[in-house]
Amino acid sequence: MKKNQGFSLIEVLVTIVLTTIGVLGMVALQGKSISYTQDTVQREAGISAADELVEIMRVYRDELFENTPPKQLNASNVKGSYGDFYSQLKSSTDLYNAETAVFVASDCPSSGKPQAAKEVAGCWLTRQQDVLPDFKVEKICPSANENNCTSNFNGSSLLLALSWSSRDESCGENGNSAVCEYSVRVEL
Repeated sequence: MKKNQGFSLIEVLVTIVLTTIGVLGMVALQGKSISYTQDTVQREAGISAADELVEIMRVYRDELFENTPPKQLNASNVKGSYGDFYSQLKSSTDLYNAETAVFVASDCPSSGKPQAAKEVAGCWLTRQQDVLPDFKVEKICPSANENNCTSNFNGSSLLLALSWSSRDESCGENGNSAVCEYSVRVEL
């Protein structure tokens, strides 16, 4: 009888060890799950930020585009005003400088509602910096080719690139960078 009592104690100890290993594994999985969820929330915030900036640009289209009629239209074959003809993006605006592909915006006005595109974009940037750590606009390039931002691009295609810091090194091509980047090409 004494052998059976000792055998039960060993069974209980083995069961406790196995249960402990299982619980520790689940705790580790929970930690990774929280990390992945935070990364997903940040990526979604980055995508939403890009969408918001594109919509700001669409609202303030007159400040971004050359407003000239197409070549086949002239005063002799069109009666009245030319209307809204957007032929190409300007090379420099209150929001970007095409030569350097740099985002240009002022601070958000402290009082009153922002009116100009520069003020609205400044308020947008302030909000994004509150949501995403080290958020910045890396590039705004009015071009079909991201490596060639030129002021003589005839079109409405725009490349927008954003970046922010990640808590862990889960960004980049191999998932080993602490800086997350998002870029999108849009037609304004």
